[in-house]
Formats: sequence, C-alpha cells, structure tokens
Amino acid sequence: MPMKKTAIDKLLKEPQIAVVAATAPDGAPHAVPTWYEYRAGEVVFHTAKSAFKYKCLAHDPRITLVVDTRKAPYKCVVLKGRVTMTEAKDDARLKRMAVHYLGKRNGERYAKTMGGSPVVIVRFKPDRVISWDYSQERP
Repeated sequence: MPMKKTAIDKLLKEPQIAVVAATAPDGAPHAVPTWYEYRAGEVVFHTAKSAFKYKCLAHDPRITLVVDTRKAPYKCVVLKGRVTMTEAKDDARLKRMAVHYLGKRNGERYAKTMGGSPVVIVRFKPDRVISWDYSQERP
C-alpha cells in the first residue's frame, strides 16, 4: 500500500542508507549506497569530483534514490528526478550528516577527519515519488 506524505517524510528523515542509481557515461546502470540529508522535500548528499557517481551524474543528471527499511514489515520510498551539483566546502552539513548516521561522538570524529576540503554537493527535489508500506497490506 502506498505511504502517506507524513510517513514518507518520517522515513526519509531517519538515518537510512539510500541507494543512488544513475546512468554511467557508457549507458550502464550504476548504483551506490549513500548517506543523504532530507529537508523540506529536498535530498542533498556529497560526493567527490573524482567519484564515479559524480561522473555519472555530470554525464546525465537523472537520478533514482531508493530508501528502504531493510527489516520487516518493509517500507520503501523511491525518488526520481534531476540533480544540480555545486562544488563547495560544506563542513557543517558533513558534520550534521555524520552525527545523524553515526551518533554524536563518532559522527564528530568522522567529520573532523573528513572535513576541510571542497566536495560536490548534489541536490534534487523529486519529480516522482513511489512508496509502499507492507505493514499496511491486508492478507
């Protein structure tokens, strides 16, 4: 059964690992697990300019991002859209995301070791949202 918007927002705000699917320059699919931040209907994540994920999105900005609970009863949200990318130093977002995924102590430690360099900030507001919540299914 599809999820309501409030349930989708709640799931997307949890520290779930998303899978980003993009199209490689040779046309092959490329999927990679990614930390992300979700606020006000927008997805934001970082990547390095040297990363294959960046090369794929620079070639073709269309993206599918999948977030699922990976535990029964399963819930899943699939977001589709086009990204924009900018290069910038974004240590505050890196720290917020690291703390969100790793907890305060480990997140701050991780952010301190990874911060300081410019990153590619990838953002998009989905054009299409697909969802399901198997806990709402009737036998």
